[in-house]
Amino acid sequence: MECPKCYGDMDTVVDDVVTIERCQNCHGLYFDQLTQELLPDVMGNVDVDTGTDEMGSTYDEMVYVECPKCDKIMDQRLIEEPVRIRFELCPTCNATFLDAGEFREYTSAGFLKKFTPLLPE
Repeated sequence: MECPKCYGDMDTVVDDVVTIERCQNCHGLYFDQLTQELLPDVMGNVDVDTGTDEMGSTYDEMVYVECPKCDKIMDQRLIEEPVRIRFELCPTCNATFLDAGEFREYTSAGFLKKFTPLLPE
């Protein structure tokens, strides 16, 4: 699979409840499906987010990101207050892409309550 942001090669790093792939280049994480229901099962895999926040911020301004699973343009999920959360979610298949560092950040205590409702039910 090709990374939807930097077009690097992706490796499967977790393949249990949800398949998680990590880009070899930008360290972004692709979840084949991430929903509110599946989030608690996936949160134990936060150590797969090996990239730095600086590395992830390189791709923050990309607007048109194609889903590697179904080739549709992914929606940007965004809130600004009280914390800033921005990630890509496919409206067709619920695939999710998080830039490096975002999975660690968004599943932390300070972000989790705002992140969860942005995911499909």
